[in-house]
Amino acid sequence: DYFTTLAKGFSVEVGTPSVSTLESLKASIPPEDRWPLGDTYAYHDWHFGGNGDVATYMATMAAQHGAPTSLEDFERKAQLLDYDSYRAVFEGFQAHLWTRNSGRLLWMTHPSWPSNTWQVYSSDYDTAAPYYAVRKACEPLHAQLNLPDYSLAVVNISQRAEQGLTLRTRLFTAVGRLIGTRRQKVSVAANAVATLAPLPVAELQARYGLVLVRLDLADAGGHHLSDNLYWQGRDPADYRQLDALAPQPVVVTARAAHGPDGQVVEVTLRNEGHSPALEAKLTVLDAAGERVLPAYYDDNYVGLWPGEVRTLRVRCPAGGREAVRVALRGWNVQAREVPVTTGR
Repeated sequence: DYFTTLAKGFSVEVGTPSVSTLESLKASIPPEDRWPLGDTYAYHDWHFGGNGDVATYMATMAAQHGAPTSLEDFERKAQLLDYDSYRAVFEGFQAHLWTRNSGRLLWMTHPSWPSNTWQVYSSDYDTAAPYYAVRKACEPLHAQLNLPDYSLAVVNISQRAEQGLTLRTRLFTAVGRLIGTRRQKVSVAANAVATLAPLPVAELQARYGLVLVRLDLADAGGHHLSDNLYWQGRDPADYRQLDALAPQPVVVTARAAHGPDGQVVEVTLRNEGHSPALEAKLTVLDAAGERVLPAYYDDNYVGLWPGEVRTLRVRCPAGGREAVRVALRGWNVQAREVPVTTGR
């Protein structure tokens, strides 16, 4: 809908449910009220009836991934749905940049009270998946998959034209078996979008049900500019293939450096498994095992292919608590914690 019926003019009051992180939910909901979801959540904009109710959201979750069985299961499934939804809000806008679309405005982005709908920032500074999805979609030079026809696009919202870019596209089954590739040269004007031919996703869905699409954009020198990862099912039941993915062993190392502006933690992730690791989420912790807040991550909820290495940086401002450990979890990531070492 964000690419079609809602992709018109200057769209305002746009948004969907956006569940807080598991840690934020536990901080705002008393233990006895956390599960099953009940009336206490309504104080935090999770409504079971009336305006803004979550009935269609919960029905979609159940259809695609099964009804949640615990708070932890609910939060994990919600972050996956929310990342996909909020990325589409802005990628749908950019697919028709300055033609059918001139702007898109989220409703209630800055809550002063713990909230679970229409938010990309949180009241306690702990950022959930929607923030990183919007950040991904709105990067100055961006590769994306358009819906519903699966055309590709390179969006350039900077003031400089880009020439001689290379867009590499790979299509995989849910377990990471390569089933299609494409490599294209593309140039894009400043403040514009270049749309490329559709991918044969529908044909592959007819054979495999669910298809993973990985995009990698590089400049003329081969330097990385943008990447993106999608999971596209033929029908809701096909998304259950993601539920069958085994937890992948992602190795984590973390090293911190200190400066006048605070602490910067460099975290390296390496997927040593045999399948994609989806929605890998970092949380930096202090000596008491509590979240360091605020902490600013340059990315989070990332996907890693087997053998892929990603380095993320987390800034902990001066005057706040320092990170001594890093916790990792994800859609199909083996949960673990590692210490932060200190380097020069």
